[in-house]
Amino acid sequence: MASYSNMTPGASRHRHQETVYKVGIYGWRKRCLYLLILVLTSVIIVNVALTIWILRVMNFTMSGIGKLHLSSKGVTIGGEAEFLKALYAAEIKSRQDKNLVLQSARNVTINARNGLENTTKGRLIVGPESLVSYNDRFVIYDTKNKMLFYADENEVVIGAKRVTFTGSEGTAFKGPIQTPHVTSESGQDLRLESVSSNLIVESPQTVSLTSPIGQVSVSCFNDINLRSRQGKISLDAAHVEIKNLQESASGTSSDADVFELCACRNGRLFLAPPTTGCQARAELCD
Repeated sequence: MASYSNMTPGASRHRHQETVYKVGIYGWRKRCLYLLILVLTSVIIVNVALTIWILRVMNFTMSGIGKLHLSSKGVTIGGEAEFLKALYAAEIKSRQDKNLVLQSARNVTINARNGLENTTKGRLIVGPESLVSYNDRFVIYDTKNKMLFYADENEVVIGAKRVTFTGSEGTAFKGPIQTPHVTSESGQDLRLESVSSNLIVESPQTVSLTSPIGQVSVSCFNDINLRSRQGKISLDAAHVEIKNLQESASGTSSDADVFELCACRNGRLFLAPPTTGCQARAELCD
């Protein structure tokens, strides 16, 4: 409360009646103001208490939140993490004594983008029933940086020392196969079969069919042709048998297409006319 006194210049010895002006808030306005201040103070105290409680529950520290720690090397998560949106990272790795597990209720998709074109160049999709990869090339290396498998649109290369097919129905190839060696497991049969077409085995040099302890069987529905254009066909065995030959009727025949099959001492075979017998020149059996 302030008071003001007004005096005229000619009456310094006489005081005039004072005029008092009351400045302030009184009555119900004052009580409402105090109530508002009390409510605001209570709200501030509650907010501060909730903030402190959240900081303690979430374990806020200077390095991160709870098991999530931020540093100059990256982000470290001590427990399980769930990402609701896409995750972009240059490197994801686990601790040395822990496994890295990527788990999803549906698919796990890993995309590799081209930084210049901003397009997806590689994609790996792991689904509940399939594993799908999209890329120009697919390469697998071992720990010694040796290529084990390579595949692109032109060729598929398998760099392992040995490739084993264990399917119960065998292995079907729609195109040609080029390999220096085809073998089976020890004690198992090796069978090359063409169900509805031709089976052709070609080599620029030598074709060898070897069975060290078993037998080699060649069978077909129609003809079997053994042809050597410049060399010879050798049958090297203690016993050579030709079974199920047709027998000719008794009597003589002068047909020019009938010959005698003769053999030299060195095993070479030749044909002779039926009238002359097995007579040959010396150079024929050399």
